[in-house]
Amino acid sequence: MLAIFLNTGIYFLYSFGLSVLLTPYMIWFARRIGFIAQPRDNRWHRQPTALLGGIALFLSFMLPNLFLGKTIGPMLVLDLGASAMFLLGLVDDIHELTPQNKFIGQLIISALAVAGGLRIQGLGHPDLSIIVTLFWLVAITNAINILDNMDGLAAGITFIVACSLWIYGQMEKSTLLCQPAILLAGASAGFWIYNFNPAKIFMGDCGSLFLGFLLAGMTVIGTWTTGLSAPANESYMGVGNLVLVLVVPIAVFMIPIFDTALVSFTRIQTGRPISKGGCDHTSHRMVLLGYSEKRTVLTLMAWAGGISTVVLYLSEHSAQGLLVVLSVVAVISLFFGTFLTHLNGIVYGGKVGTSDNLARRSLLLSLILNKKQILQAIVDTALISAAYLSAYLLRYGGTISPWNQGLIEKSLPLIIPIKLCCFWVFGLYRGQWRYVSIEDTWQIFKAVVVSSLIIVGVLVYLYRFEGYSRALFVNDAILTSVMIGGVRFLMRLFKEYFSLQVERRNSIPILIVGAGDGGDLFLRELRHNLQHDYLPVGFIDDDPAKKNQTIHGIKVLGTREDIPAVVKRYGIQRVFVSIMSALDSQIEGIVDICRKSGVECDRVRPLLPIEGPVNRGPVCPRKTNVVSLKSRVRRKR
Repeated sequence: MLAIFLNTGIYFLYSFGLSVLLTPYMIWFARRIGFIAQPRDNRWHRQPTALLGGIALFLSFMLPNLFLGKTIGPMLVLDLGASAMFLLGLVDDIHELTPQNKFIGQLIISALAVAGGLRIQGLGHPDLSIIVTLFWLVAITNAINILDNMDGLAAGITFIVACSLWIYGQMEKSTLLCQPAILLAGASAGFWIYNFNPAKIFMGDCGSLFLGFLLAGMTVIGTWTTGLSAPANESYMGVGNLVLVLVVPIAVFMIPIFDTALVSFTRIQTGRPISKGGCDHTSHRMVLLGYSEKRTVLTLMAWAGGISTVVLYLSEHSAQGLLVVLSVVAVISLFFGTFLTHLNGIVYGGKVGTSDNLARRSLLLSLILNKKQILQAIVDTALISAAYLSAYLLRYGGTISPWNQGLIEKSLPLIIPIKLCCFWVFGLYRGQWRYVSIEDTWQIFKAVVVSSLIIVGVLVYLYRFEGYSRALFVNDAILTSVMIGGVRFLMRLFKEYFSLQVERRNSIPILIVGAGDGGDLFLRELRHNLQHDYLPVGFIDDDPAKKNQTIHGIKVLGTREDIPAVVKRYGIQRVFVSIMSALDSQIEGIVDICRKSGVECDRVRPLLPIEGPVNRGPVCPRKTNVVSLKSRVRRKR
């Protein structure tokens, strides 16, 4: 084991050291010959940046691989294919090939690699293996190419995936996979140092296509068993290994696959060509939602690392648990992608493609998506299945025996329609998930309990409940409630979380007077409507007992007597009085304090009339109405 880690360290340091040394030279060389990426409207960077970083990546991987590794047989095919992809990308960087020509080149190179023996094993049929491998090579190559849209993102994700493939190779004792994986990890880590925000160099298409093809090819090699000397043997390797063949690579590449799917979907939906570049990727949308560029890249890398870790662990211990986790991850990814599509108006600025064909496809896609009940039922079906499998795993210590597998096959086809019918009867498909409430949670609970009782009754009637555990269905009811309820709160959770991220970037500090229902309503309105630049700093309330308490993360800083000190300490520029039940005469003291402190003071008008001589302003039926109270006093500079 010690020898393995020593060899791994040597390989990593060779490629890492070369990358660290070669990348600065390529920065100097690119600037010397004027090969610089200039800022453009459809690109994210705003400063001229050196290109040709892919050359440093290529040499940092290839040189150690040639001198330290074995470049015969299947590895020779992978190296030749990756080199051809590198040259294709380099030509595109210099001469800007059309998307069609670049795709044809990728297809030819991938087909030649497949013809040379680079094929997925374990699919049970040679023709299927050829088709799936060809699709996989082209898809992942383009996914990494598309992911190269923000400083350090493609190189960082490549590092995470390469490390995951090395771990998987160690688990499967695949020497063919371990060596190229750790070399690629070192090369990408060294390049990432110079490519992370603010980037000093870009990898270009020569780098992204090279990395994408290498990663895709290494996952293909990962499907070969230890004893196979050549990939021509297409023998069936068992259901467990087949699951790993299909599922593990997809899970490891979750981030680039998600980004590719999101970009393709939104561009089709808005009638834009998929091949046209733009600032509409996952990373760009997260920046619009309040993340910094550095935080966005590090967050996506952390997600990739976390998903890969869980997948690799479960692939070794529980194939059923792996399917459950991936089902939940897929559902969360679906709703996060749906949430990100709400930014299309900002991302595209109201501009859509003019192609009639694309417009018709966009219309068809919109019509399909408008049938939200169908999508909700599909999601619920996946979660019902995941909850049932999870209940078995919890009940029987993480493993499902062949006997229990037979029980699942008999009962699950009954459980799914019964639960879906109960969900429909209790109105779970009539509401909008963006506005889910406690009442919806109560309906979910009732639907799950009733459906569980019906299921037990049906199993007693059909099978006399032989072999089934009562505790199993208690676990199933709990898990179903958590999953079905949790997914309905996802959209609201995403919205509230990212509203906080946007709020933190606002520049006008404000103070809210009234830490009651009115203050809660006003703060919710601020976070619901992001078309402002207000940054809530704290609450003021006349009840001393509320001091230091928080409302939606905002602290009560004191009473009205503390307003001058709070204004001075936090640089407050505006005060909003949100005491809904108070009369104008009752808040005169607050107005005087604000005037003396040199800040503007506004009254948040109530939606409903208040008894007493109140001078009412115009009322908007759907949102709070903020009007000026007496004269507005500008903050003294």
